[in-house]
Parts: sequence; structure tokens; C-alpha cells
Amino acid sequence: MCGTSLDGVDGALVHIYQGKIELLAYEHHPFSPRLTGWIREILSENMTGKSTFQYLGDLEHLLSETETSLTSRLCSLSSISPSDIDGAGTHGITAYHRPSPHVPSWENPENTNIPGITIQISNPYRLSRKYGIPVVYDFRRADVSVGGEGAPLATLFHRAAFSDPHENRAFLNLGGIANLTYLPAFSNARQTCLSFDTGPGNMLLDLAMSHITHGEETYDKNGQRSASGTVQKCIQDFLLDDPWFSKPPPKSTGREDWGEEKFATLLTFLKNYPFVQNNDLLASLAETSAAGVLSGFRWLDSKPDLLILGGGGSYNVDLRRRISRITGVPTTTTERFGWPPQAIESMAFAYLAALTLSGRPASLPSTTGCPHAVIGGSIVPPQNGSLPARLREICLAAEIHLPFPDRATPPESRLPGSGPLFSEETGRRQ
Repeated sequence: MCGTSLDGVDGALVHIYQGKIELLAYEHHPFSPRLTGWIREILSENMTGKSTFQYLGDLEHLLSETETSLTSRLCSLSSISPSDIDGAGTHGITAYHRPSPHVPSWENPENTNIPGITIQISNPYRLSRKYGIPVVYDFRRADVSVGGEGAPLATLFHRAAFSDPHENRAFLNLGGIANLTYLPAFSNARQTCLSFDTGPGNMLLDLAMSHITHGEETYDKNGQRSASGTVQKCIQDFLLDDPWFSKPPPKSTGREDWGEEKFATLLTFLKNYPFVQNNDLLASLAETSAAGVLSGFRWLDSKPDLLILGGGGSYNVDLRRRISRITGVPTTTTERFGWPPQAIESMAFAYLAALTLSGRPASLPSTTGCPHAVIGGSIVPPQNGSLPARLREICLAAEIHLPFPDRATPPESRLPGSGPLFSEETGRRQ
């Protein structure tokens, strides 16, 4: 139930019962600007004086303490006893994500490919011990290990929460990286629920704001500065020329492609254009993020009727306007459904934790490119030996079901001495 970004930890307490998803409490625990800068330096391997491994270990401890206190806070906000929590999911911070198979350089005389790499920093053991609950973590590695992209992973939650019986929709998560989930109407059985990254969301914008303000500001609030700028075609062409945009799904990307290194390359390129104003730079980056979304539409079965926005970037009014204008699709945010946009990712990982604990796949071939449905995440069991009983309770209570045949419960998914784990009937979006 915890999702982490470079500027803080988002926590959501979610009740999943008989197919219904209810948000009981949500809170964001921000990091100080100094800590955020420290984390960025760790991930860019610019730290000196200690090994990177020690810094990563310190960061894991910090995250585990934050998650533990945040869980207590969520229980207090919702008047829920910690003893009533069945389980938790923690995503941690993505330290490295290169899902493409590659030939390692160290020792490989036969020049053989090995699977891609994804590394998330987290320490779930403290949370498990504190509350005596199973904790799911490391959600991406299982998918990457069989050749999947390991991202986007929140697709099945998006589909459970935002699909409609008659309207084709799409969910756009505007985090550092933007990712798109196509949600065909229930009646469009021939259309596929597809999910993939569309390129940079807020990442280059935030890096530009930090650069412009010398670290004083880390984001363009409401897109006020980008809204007053003029798009410079040279910047947009430079970024959109990246062949990644022409790659068909499944595809994912990350800081390795659109982070500090890319921004430094852009600044070098702009030395040829010394008269680009700061707000023009921000406008150009916002326009590029919107253009990436439009570029992704070419892979959809049909143009969505509605684009639902979540993530921190959905608060950027200028970015939202650009996306709606460029795509020609009306936009709304998850607030229309009663959920804060920044709560969606942590809600999604609570849902994915429930899928893992109940033995159900978290990713499908149409979402990450994995060759078959994959159960994601590793489980830290509670130390009181209660895991088997807890798993049975989670399975029977959640009844996670969706109105699509690829989510039907396989006949072999039974608990000893029990009936089906989930309803075989067609579910209905609540």
C-alpha cells in the first residue's frame, strides 16, 4: 500500500471485498528538498566517501521507517486497528530499470543474452514484523525474468477501477514517466486492454525547474511557468527524434533514458540556441510530454472517448490542457471517481499485493509483453506463522474478479478444503 517517489512516500489503506475497491485513507509523506537531492545523487552514483551499497542500505532503512510510521498514521485516519490489516505491498524506489535482454560485459565467452534488469530499493521486513502481516515487495522482477518489460504494472488495477460497460477509456499516469492504459468498453470483447509507457511525464520538467531555480524549486506548480512560455520546435524535434517513440508496445522506459543524462545532453544541444528563455524550455518539455501521449495513440485499437489522469502530473493544469488539445480527447482526473490522483499508485500496489497473496497474476502478455501471465512480487511472511490462514482469508474475502475472460479463476486455483478462491461470475465495476 506504499508507493515511493523521489520526493516522498504515498500511502493508501484500501479495503478490497467482494470485488469492491474502497479507499479508506491516503496520505503523502514528503521528503525534504535536501533528502530528495541526496536520493538523486545516490541513484546517479555521484556520492563520494562511502560505497553506493552503504548509501542504498541507509536509504532502505529510511524508507522502512517512513512506511511503518505512515501505516500507523493511515490506521489512525481511518479508525482502523493495525491488527485488522491483512497484508501490505511496498514498491520502494526504482534504482535501475533496463528490461531489455543484453550481453553482459564481464564474462560471457559464448556471447549469450541474459534477461533484463530491474532493481527496487525497499526493506519490507520492518513493516512485516511491526504489524505481523505478510508484505509483498519487488513486484517487477518476476516479469522481467521471463522477458517482460516489468512495467507498467498498475494496468489490472486501472481496469478494475476505471473500465466502463459502454465507453472506451484510457488511463494516463503522469509520474516521472507517463504510462497509458487502454480500457475498452466491456462490450468491445475483441479489443485488447493494452498498457505501455509513452515517454517522459514530469521527469524532464522537474529537472528543468531544479536547474532553472538552482534547486530552490523542484516542479512547476500548476504549470504556471510553462503556460507562459513558447514552444521551441528545435527542443521538441531533438527529443521526439529518439527512436524509442517509434518502438511498438510492449515497452517501458525510465530515468536511465529520460533522467539526468538526457537533460544534460539537452543542455549541451541548447548551446547552439543561446536565446531560449527558461519558460520556453518548460513549455517545450510539457509539449513533448503531451506529444508522447499522442504518439502512443497509434497503437490503440480505437481512440478513447475519455482520458483519465492520475499521478502528480495531473495537477499540472498546463500539461493537462496540452494533452487534451494535442490528442483531441477530453480529460478528467481520478477526483471524478472520488480518489486523489496521487493516491492511485499506492492503491494499485495494494491491489497488486492482494493479487500476489491470492496467487493471481499481476501482469499479462498485453500489458508487459511477458510470454504468459506472471504472478509478481515476493512475500515476506509474518513471523507468527499465520501466513496460511491469512492467505485463505484474503482469498475468500477479496473475491477479486474482473469482467474479462483473461481474469477468470483457473480450476486448479483452489485452497485445500475450500471452494473457489474467486467468483467465476462476470464482475461489475463498482
